[in-house]
Amino acid sequence: MKGQQNCSAGKCTLALAVAVSIALLGQARGAILLTDNNSTAMVDPSSQAGMFYWAVQGQNQLQQQWFWYGLGAGAVHSIDTISAPVLSQPNARELISTYISPGLFSVSIDYLLTGGSVVGAGQHGVADIGETIKIVNLSGGVLPYHFYQYSYFNLDGQNNDIVQLGTNGRGLYNDALQQNDSIALTETVTTPGANHGEVGPVGATLAKLNGGGPVLLNAGSGPIGPGAVTWALEWDLNIAPGGSAIISKDKYLDVVIIPEPSLLALLGFGGVAFCLGRRRRMV
Repeated sequence: MKGQQNCSAGKCTLALAVAVSIALLGQARGAILLTDNNSTAMVDPSSQAGMFYWAVQGQNQLQQQWFWYGLGAGAVHSIDTISAPVLSQPNARELISTYISPGLFSVSIDYLLTGGSVVGAGQHGVADIGETIKIVNLSGGVLPYHFYQYSYFNLDGQNNDIVQLGTNGRGLYNDALQQNDSIALTETVTTPGANHGEVGPVGATLAKLNGGGPVLLNAGSGPIGPGAVTWALEWDLNIAPGGSAIISKDKYLDVVIIPEPSLLALLGFGGVAFCLGRRRRMV
């Protein structure tokens, strides 16, 4: 009867409301849910939607992050066109999605979500997603491979961000910083640095990646904004026969948590549905 009392007294927690709303959204999109502590993410590995949701305590900051590839001077395609994904989810916070082009190559994306502690309104909530990409040459010759990451974060849902890419001492792109007044996103490329990168307004880089031809990311590293902004990285690889290339990187969100009533209003019917469902089962 404890569950009935909690819901009937209006004490359905924020965490439960967030979880149910996210589950409903994920089911509607056919997505895979990752969750850890204060953070949740959703990935649709079968379309360009890719990772389309990453929230800290229910506050989503992501619209789309996905990957494209090209062979030599050929056209660029999103990785979901390679094959149906082979999926593995070892635990609630990790997803491995693999795509195989028989006799040519395979690509695996390993996501690992690490959430921080739940904090109160006005405090900083943090979360982290590590990504390890492994490209394996299944052919008998050297594989000239171009790999692209496209990211559209809309921090605080305001389309009012500034983004800039950074380079290391060898001129390779190894970090991205996107921020507005109260939220910051950073990405650090552990290894190797990307050969090319660009920032731009929403739509520009995505149109280039989906344009049906070869792609060179060269529109500048910023800063650009404030506004609705995107950024992308390109790795140019020559992979030996039977060899592999590994790209390791890490994303970090620092979010100022808004008061619960505003968040619950945004979550809408999800939390209400959960409470009503529990009351019916407990009667």
